[in-house]
Amino acid sequence: MQPTPEYAMKRASGTTSSPQAAQTQRFRGFTLVELLVVLAIIGILVAIIVPVALGARRAAGRMTEVSALRGVMTGWISYAADQNGFVLPGYKAGYIARDENGNAIPTDAYGGDIEVSKRFPWRLAPWLDDDFRRLYVGANAETLAKLQAGDRSKYYYFASLYPSFGMNSAFVGGDDARFPSELVLPNGIDNPFAKYCVTRLSAAKRPQQTIVFTSARTGATTDGAINEGYFRVDAPWLNTPAARWAAEYDPNDSLSFGSVSARHGDEVVIGTIDGGVELVQVDALRNMTRWCDLAPEREWWIGK
Repeated sequence: MQPTPEYAMKRASGTTSSPQAAQTQRFRGFTLVELLVVLAIIGILVAIIVPVALGARRAAGRMTEVSALRGVMTGWISYAADQNGFVLPGYKAGYIARDENGNAIPTDAYGGDIEVSKRFPWRLAPWLDDDFRRLYVGANAETLAKLQAGDRSKYYYFASLYPSFGMNSAFVGGDDARFPSELVLPNGIDNPFAKYCVTRLSAAKRPQQTIVFTSARTGATTDGAINEGYFRVDAPWLNTPAARWAAEYDPNDSLSFGSVSARHGDEVVIGTIDGGVELVQVDALRNMTRWCDLAPEREWWIGK
């Protein structure tokens, strides 16, 4: 068969190609420039997606903690309603703490039943349906799981030590290790500190702003690492100017801001006497009027 004129012309001009050549041309590799362009696009997408994903994760963590603290505040107010208006003591002796089955904490429990009973968690638990998961949220939920899987005797003690939310016990409820809140001291003298501690809901002057609980942390661990949870938080000032927070929040020093934890960026979840829950900037908590219901100014301490 003779080639067609068209084929002869293409052959003469060198424009004909075999099927193999056409396939090679169709599937040729990327050039270096094209690869660099693709890598640049991938880099841009990663730079956009990763911060968004991390932001979404942080937002979810904040909302989880806000929701959990709302439940804790409901239990805290329910306790007061059942106690004729008296609020939950923060850290005080003379109270009985019971486990989730209604049994008193054993006297031979690790650390002793008295220390466990002084702290608020086991005494508040019945108003939280005896569900400690309401007190251990976010990253701290793993701490609770480990405690529950370990020695039962030690569980009572450490579960009372590391709740996600610390109580402003010096100024709400009372704290024997800070200021006694009884009206009369054991020696019969009127207690000058008693008026500064809210012990009844009806006595609060600024219930919408006085802190009861905040996100808390502590370095009081076996290895000295920061644990995102502690039963007590301390105000910026207590009884002297020296007993005050550091100039800056230090994520590696739990005592720098009185065991308050800014674990949500620079934000803290707080619950107030009126039951409100909100996120606030950690530096905004340097204000003593947020901590002591009768504090007349931001930079104030008992005895000023």
